[in-house]
Amino acid sequence: MNTLSFPLSNQLVVVVAPHAAMPMMVEMAARLALNGSVRVLDGGNRFNVYPVAQAVRRLTPRLEETLSRISLSRAFTCYQVLTLLEETPSRSVPTLVLDILSTFLDESVTLEESQRLLKISIRHLERLSLSAPVVVSVKPLLSLSADRIPLLDALSEAASRTIVLETPRPQPSMALPLWEQGAD
Repeated sequence: MNTLSFPLSNQLVVVVAPHAAMPMMVEMAARLALNGSVRVLDGGNRFNVYPVAQAVRRLTPRLEETLSRISLSRAFTCYQVLTLLEETPSRSVPTLVLDILSTFLDESVTLEESQRLLKISIRHLERLSLSAPVVVSVKPLLSLSADRIPLLDALSEAASRTIVLETPRPQPSMALPLWEQGAD
């Protein structure tokens, strides 16, 4: 958790990382739930309570009590993301939004429509961040989604802070290929 320090301030933070920064977001959900309620809005169907429970167990023996402080809502389309954000009340409850752009990459939704919906969604994220911290995770966009890069740009521009995490590159193996081992 080197990139975000606790307590989090009331701001909109975007985290761009492989797998939508799920290890970081899981740890953050666990740590936030230790001290109070936390909202998780899942746009990529990524939230799995088992890793969260493991993280909570490392932090406290009060597993059930801590997990009960996490409220989860899922959205499967960009329209549902917008509705979910519209219906989320501004309260002093930290909000984690997981893999938000995955729903905006739907090829059946035009780029223009995705941009329109995201623009409205960003206004709601900003509204929520006035009352409590809002951390939004996204995956880096692949070349197949290159036309949707403006969505990531718009989200990053709206954020108070954007954190980009890279996947550690695999180190070259020092093992010899099979055909060179024991070549006697």
